Amino acid sequence: MATGSMDDLADRFASRAVRSVFIYTREAHPAESCRHHRSMDDKRRNARAFLDHSKVRRQILLDDLEGTAHRAYGSLPNMTWIVGRGGMIHYKSAWTSEADVAGALEGVLDFQANRAKRQWVAFYSERSAWSTRDMNLFKAGLERNGPQALADYQRMLEANKAARTAPSEDVGPRIPGNYYKTEGESGNS
Repeated sequence: MATGSMDDLADRFASRAVRSVFIYTREAHPAESCRHHRSMDDKRRNARAFLDHSKVRRQILLDDLEGTAHRAYGSLPNMTWIVGRGGMIHYKSAWTSEADVAGALEGVLDFQANRAKRQWVAFYSERSAWSTRDMNLFKAGLERNGPQALADYQRMLEANKAARTAPSEDVGPRIPGNYYKTEGESGNS
């Protein structure tokens, strides 16, 4: 999870009219210690436990139990959106990468500052990007939620015959980063 680096990014851009919030939607890996939310009190308790563990400094907003905000913004875990004041979607990502978000923010701010004098017109574009996760940290998070979360994840891997290691160094996409290296290891941090 990119909470610390995203907090640092929010701090870096705060003076440039950029506001960053964290929307707590649903429990991504429910288990014995962190169940599905059945009430807003459950959700507040889990969000507080998340805050105590992750030390997020950005404002945390809670979605309702029906997941209205989560559904409106794609229903995927760990999504990042950059929405302009007028509601224009400048960026959306199904996974949070601090380096990718920073580049997108720079691009949005450059567009805002220069669009009139350079006669730029915004257009929509989609692309794929790749990232990895620190599996030790990810599994520690699953374990914090309870044995069920770890067992569910293992069942998903087995059902999908998912491999988590590279067969060789020359396999995998090279930009940005690489499936088998962290952003820091691949020089993109």
